Order: sequence, then C-alpha cells, then structure tokens
Amino acid sequence: MPRQRAHMLPALVLLALVLLAVAAAAPIGLHARKMEPMTAARVRALTREAAAEARGDKNGIVLALDRRFRARWGDFESFPVSIVRREDLTITLSAPYMTYRRALADCLRMGDSLTRIPWLEAGVVTVSPDRIEAPDITQVVVERGGKAVPPLESLLKAMSFTNGSGESAVIHAGNVRFPMSAFAPGATVKLTAIPAAGAGFVFTLDASLLGTLK
Repeated sequence: MPRQRAHMLPALVLLALVLLAVAAAAPIGLHARKMEPMTAARVRALTREAAAEARGDKNGIVLALDRRFRARWGDFESFPVSIVRREDLTITLSAPYMTYRRALADCLRMGDSLTRIPWLEAGVVTVSPDRIEAPDITQVVVERGGKAVPPLESLLKAMSFTNGSGESAVIHAGNVRFPMSAFAPGATVKLTAIPAAGAGFVFTLDASLLGTLK
C-alpha cells in the first residue's frame, strides 16, 4: 500500500495542475467568446435599440447606447483626448466610438436622421490653431514600439487666419487619420506634433488610456 500511494502521488499532482490550468483558462475563454467585432453595422444596430428604448428622450438615447456599448466592449473615453491644450493651440485625438457618439449627440440636437451618422474606423488627430501666434504644426507622427506608423490620410493644410485686429497668418490646421491598430494596447505609443519651428509637442499614451480608445 505505501508503494501504491507513492506511485499515485505524481499522478494526483499532475491532475491538480491540469485542473488549475483549466480553471485559469476558463474565464479567458468565456470572455473571448463574449467579445464581438466592433463594426459600423453593429454600433448602428445598438443605436436603433437605444432609440427604441429611450422613446424620444435624446439624452436617454446616448445613455442607452453607452450602456450597450460598454457591456460588449468595455469602458471607453467619452471625449477627445487632449494632446495639446493652450490658449493658442488645441490638438486632440479621437477614437471611432467617441467620434460617432459626438456626431450622434449633434444629430439629436438638430433633429437629423440617426441613420446617416458616419462610422470612421480611424484614430483622428485634430490640429486647431486658436490664435494667429500659434505654432504652425506641419506634421503629426505616431510611433508604436519605437516605429513610425504611416497615417491613413492627412488633411492638415495651410489656412489663412485673421484676428480681431485685422492681422493675419497662414497656419496649418485639420485632421490626420491613423489606423486604430496604432493605438491598440500592448506597446508604447507616442504622438508628436511637429511645428515648422521650435520643439515638437510629445504626448505618450499609457496602457490605461490605450485600453479605453475604442
């Protein structure tokens, strides 16, 4: 009997380790099965559900959509992330859902159809000079893991601005769009706004922020 117990001990230990591995993997597997692709069609379907639930309550539509979105894809940033916020210059980063959500609120306020809200599958960096003395941002660079990510599209253009005194300046303004894969969790992401003269504006996105860009 003592010898039999000695032979059984390694098998019992192995069984215990297998059970522990299965128990640890089970929540991960369940979570993976619950996740679904975040697509324009799915978000629009959730919007229709939210509108039906809210029954004309405009704020209720947004809140109902937020609740459905959060249940499927987790927490999210509601408003654009401030990359630079100064008296003379504002630079923000918007993810697809926050862009859609803002357009939804605008449509509700103006009484427009909710079926025409665009879904933009991109991280959008918006450069907005607020004074003619603002630094002239000529390029936006996103680096992931130390490697530059090419933009999908750059709409950053030189524009003429005039202040209340009649003084004017030509400064770049507009959007630069990057693939959302650049902002996925799992790597260090750095965004740099490069002016025509002077030092660039550098913003590092930490893991917690990357996890809420959806």
